[in-house]
Amino acid sequence: MFGVSAIASAQWIQGQASLAVHNAPLDEVRRMAIKSAIADASFTSGSLITAQDVVIDGLLVSSKAEVHTTGRIQRVEILQETLEENQLTVVIRANITPLFQCESDKYARSVVVSQLILLNPRQAAHGDIYDFGAKISQRFAQQLQRQPGSLDVLLYNKAFMQQTRPVTFLPLQLNEKAALLARELGKQFIIFGQIRDISLFEQVNTSKTRNNTALRRNFTLDIYVIDAFRQSVLLQESYYSEADWTFSPANAVDTSNSLFWRSDFGRVALNTVNSAVSDISHAIACEKTVTQVIDHVPDGVVIGMGEKEGVQVGDEFTLVKYQTLKRTASTGLTLTRPLPQFTFKVTNINAHVAILQGTTQHALAAVNLYDLIAPSTIKTSKKAVTGPD
Repeated sequence: MFGVSAIASAQWIQGQASLAVHNAPLDEVRRMAIKSAIADASFTSGSLITAQDVVIDGLLVSSKAEVHTTGRIQRVEILQETLEENQLTVVIRANITPLFQCESDKYARSVVVSQLILLNPRQAAHGDIYDFGAKISQRFAQQLQRQPGSLDVLLYNKAFMQQTRPVTFLPLQLNEKAALLARELGKQFIIFGQIRDISLFEQVNTSKTRNNTALRRNFTLDIYVIDAFRQSVLLQESYYSEADWTFSPANAVDTSNSLFWRSDFGRVALNTVNSAVSDISHAIACEKTVTQVIDHVPDGVVIGMGEKEGVQVGDEFTLVKYQTLKRTASTGLTLTRPLPQFTFKVTNINAHVAILQGTTQHALAAVNLYDLIAPSTIKTSKKAVTGPD
């Protein structure tokens, strides 16, 4: 699996563990050995994670595993497995992100998962998996909803960008599209991307025990994460994996059936999604919550956050003004201007909206439709101009 990370730097640490098999099921011994090897790697890196802290998601296949721990271990690769004299030895390497401190708040991050399109639909003809992009989009939404921390996830029924070939998106192009979608849906973070390759290829196996040709399938995924309100690209990643394609060429594959997702290709696809979801979660974990002013009422303004996002009566917010600077056709920068002198307090809440009243005489007069509102308890960064690196 391949990814070029734009977020917190990580390091790969090797770990090893050996367990006696005896009469125990080999799958259970293998799972425990992997957990112990992960704990060994975390100890080497200076973390204190025990095997009991590691939860393998049940999708362990081949040389890849997605794990959840009390630390910052994001993914694991199995380098070697040997079974000698009734003892299983597992060698792994773990991707460990250093622990970091960041300002946060109690509010749920609002996330939109747009439809991931098949860049080359003709590649879906083998197996008749034309709905593969829609199924992967659903898996993204489901896995994000299950992530630690509070996420309010919406699966959008349209693609963020329609394209028929690989492209490099311009920041200004992304920001303008994101701003329009943010006004329509009222969500802060937008996830979109493309499934760039699901082509098939043959791989010859010339091992001592087998000499045959296996049909394998690629899975290459491009993912973007945008803070639509601040108009900033937070994450741009590519992921690659491959696996045996074990289905008959003459039959259509039912991607709604669990048999597909338990196949070699289905499991690897899910592991790839899990890796991307882990990166996405960390990309937005320390981003400050903001929302938009979506309406005016006689005695206040209405924002696009409510009880479901953790808003309570009495919470205080601050006005934030922003302006997009269009200097060239390829660069879009946003000038953010916090106005801490204009503060607001929540007086009424519903499920997804809240009414705010100004705490000063001129606060309401300073607010325009679609202005940003941020929790006043979170300090705003001193960096005034933000944008993609």
